[in-house]
Amino acid sequence: MKNEVVHARIQSDIKKEAERILNTIGISMSQAIDLFLRQVALKKGIPFELNDEEKEPTEIETLAYIINSTDGMEPSSQAKKIIHLYTIGKIDLETAKKELLKQYHS
Repeated sequence: MKNEVVHARIQSDIKKEAERILNTIGISMSQAIDLFLRQVALKKGIPFELNDEEKEPTEIETLAYIINSTDGMEPSSQAKKIIHLYTIGKIDLETAKKELLKQYHS
């Protein structure tokens, strides 16, 4: 018999996104929390890997970081051309990074 209540404070946007996803798979927030806590008890710990190591950024994250370092300015037409060449496979990541860095840090 379920007779315990759990109260938790979370960010509104996280709750909404989680509810949206849970609705698509057909379970409630309460059921999801119950499943999580059952797994904690079963595994005697968090039921997934927690990793505080910094992950390597993906190639697209690397390019996005370079573009975002432009202080919110629109990427130049040359920068857009470089990104396009990278996305269609005409140049590799290192070349794209080098050329983008030249665009914004010269």
